[in-house]
Amino acid sequence: MRFLHMKLSSTTINTRLLAFSLCGMLLGSCQETTPRDIATAAPDVSADSAMASAETTGEYLDWETASLNGKQPALGKTEALYKMLGQPDSVVKPNMNEFCGSFYDKPLQYAYFKQSVVEVYGDTAVIGSLNFRNNPQLELRTAAIRLNHNTTLDELTKRFPQAAKKQGSVDVEGLGKLTTISIPTGKTPNDDAWLLFFDGGKLVRIDYWMPC
Repeated sequence: MRFLHMKLSSTTINTRLLAFSLCGMLLGSCQETTPRDIATAAPDVSADSAMASAETTGEYLDWETASLNGKQPALGKTEALYKMLGQPDSVVKPNMNEFCGSFYDKPLQYAYFKQSVVEVYGDTAVIGSLNFRNNPQLELRTAAIRLNHNTTLDELTKRFPQAAKKQGSVDVEGLGKLTTISIPTGKTPNDDAWLLFFDGGKLVRIDYWMPC
């Protein structure tokens, strides 16, 4: 059960907040300071329009079946994740007064794996951000699709045409401008989303996003 997932049937989701946690893409040292930063990404999209799009077009990446490489559920066990990926490069305990948008409303740690990020709540691990540039062996899988470093923007546009129409962009220091697409996590979306980042038409990162 997703603790913070509340329906926003009449509220505007400000997707200017969608490009969270760009810190890992900017500087490796950010792992020691602010685990997740917020940047401008795209124009506003209402929750109503996103919900209508998912329900009528079937455009969503199903959270319930999402997994890492078909083995580790998006919401899974920390021990199993570490067994799969090895020990993290670093584990950071954020200042709970200086961040928002976590899966559970309780203390956590961020585990970093070559700038991919996992939220760790004791024995529970939640996928936060997958960096395919530094982890080309990783895939995000659902019952319907596999997403990895070979996935192209053209392929996603064909699969998710309505979401692609609302694509935005975000400037990343040292990398330039990345294209971003927001896709609901289920047929009847909540206020969370998957954020897909493309560079040169190739998928370089996926974030699981939640609002503050």
